[in-house]
Amino acid sequence: MKIKPKSVFRRGAEDGIWFGLYLSVLFIFAAVAINIPLLGHIATLMALAVPVYTFFTLRRGFIENGYFYTFSEVWTHGLTLFLCGTLIMALTIVVYLTWINPSFIYDQCQIAITAYKQIGGEMGNEIASTLEKAMNQKLLPTPISLASNLISLGVFSGSILSMILAPFIRLCRPKQKSNENENNLTQQ
Repeated sequence: MKIKPKSVFRRGAEDGIWFGLYLSVLFIFAAVAINIPLLGHIATLMALAVPVYTFFTLRRGFIENGYFYTFSEVWTHGLTLFLCGTLIMALTIVVYLTWINPSFIYDQCQIAITAYKQIGGEMGNEIASTLEKAMNQKLLPTPISLASNLISLGVFSGSILSMILAPFIRLCRPKQKSNENENNLTQQ
């Protein structure tokens, strides 16, 4: 095994580029799922796979560093991974919502209003009314505010996930060769 020591920040940033592309594809699939429902299912599977993706990315970094990362270094690697990844996803969201599909937020709000009106009841009608007021008063989120909120959510949840995964990743160590040495000594 070849050890490739890198700063956790550099490793997190490099891995974050790929993770950002992954999250961007996940967003695009979710955004167009209304027209192509299969992509919605794929986006759901991709979202569920984020902890697995994170585990294997952090584990690979731990192994490539020669199994020398401390708990805080594994956690920092994950935090940097999510920060860089969500920044790339946020850029994708802003581009999509500003130039590709500028009516997306409005359309989603209309779909939600229709759904809550169909649900009916006091709560459903109240939510539909609140959404209609927000639309009429132009209080819907802008692409940048939506993206910045998703960055905050992504970094926070990524921090918690990395903190949970770090002890398990640190358990990933090569098997000791002590059994081979003991066998060699007993054979002599």
